[in-house]
Amino acid sequence: MKKNIIIFFIMLLFILIICGIYYTRVYVPTSNSAKETEEYIRRTEGIKITALGASTMESNGNVNSMGYIIRTKNNYLIIVDGGHGIDSNFVLNYINEYGNGKVDYWFFTHGHEDHVGAFVKLINEENIEVDNVCYSLLTDEWYEANDKRGYESEHALLETLKLNTEKIHNQIQCEENEQIEIDNVRVDIIRVANPEITDADNGNEASMTFKLTATDVDKSIIFLGDSGIRAATELLERKDKLKSFAVQMAHHGQTGVTKEVYDAINPELCIFNSPKWLYDNDGGEGFNTGKWESITVRGWVEEYGADSILTYEGDQTIRLTRDGYEKID
Repeated sequence: MKKNIIIFFIMLLFILIICGIYYTRVYVPTSNSAKETEEYIRRTEGIKITALGASTMESNGNVNSMGYIIRTKNNYLIIVDGGHGIDSNFVLNYINEYGNGKVDYWFFTHGHEDHVGAFVKLINEENIEVDNVCYSLLTDEWYEANDKRGYESEHALLETLKLNTEKIHNQIQCEENEQIEIDNVRVDIIRVANPEITDADNGNEASMTFKLTATDVDKSIIFLGDSGIRAATELLERKDKLKSFAVQMAHHGQTGVTKEVYDAINPELCIFNSPKWLYDNDGGEGFNTGKWESITVRGWVEEYGADSILTYEGDQTIRLTRDGYEKID
């Protein structure tokens, strides 16, 4: 009897050991898997934003230029502006790498060469397709009459849109308060070109302002294009729509919108699409010897305690996250 009891306890102990091994092998990985799933979600949520260095870099042109490559959670490809014609190869490399020759959405702030030149060159010369082009453009006659400085590029853009309907599948003339949903991104159109502004820097003041929000992490970036004082007045009438985590600094971070607009945005991340000489207001005789207001604008950024991204240092890629942003090599 005693022997049977001993055997019973030995068998019970053996069963407990086997159960413990099974629990460790089966249930603990499940816990680890949950952690891995959480980490995967964190790695894939939000949006990835590449601010193009391109011709703002000293080695590539040392001039004003603006282009953004944006990837959504499920790898929809969005482009904002794109830069000069001389930047087209940089943009094309991203289109081929991330879109296999196709762009899902291409947004323009306005029609100046340093913003749309790459698009015009690529559509006319390369084998790419764009599902949706979104803009707020005025007529060819308006540009010719009111923006002599930018007319050549604006005319080229309008002609490119008109003559390439096989490559451009859908064109959207955006309207104020319009919302466009793209995967985990909501695009809010805040301001469109105002044809009544004919007594200012008209091509720049015709910039469309819009905000891209990664809805799964509730973080956004607002694009101001080359908006100036007149656009700023209209934007402040929509102050409640301006708050944004990140901002593309207006007119390459120099004489753009007023401080009141940036106060309403209250950014934590500021992106300067400018060459170093402009960022430093170097008119040829060193730091802060130029006619621009770059140093004043940089002071505002310091006041907000915001981080800065400088495209003259090269392509800069970040991902908007729940906690803010992270840089990606």
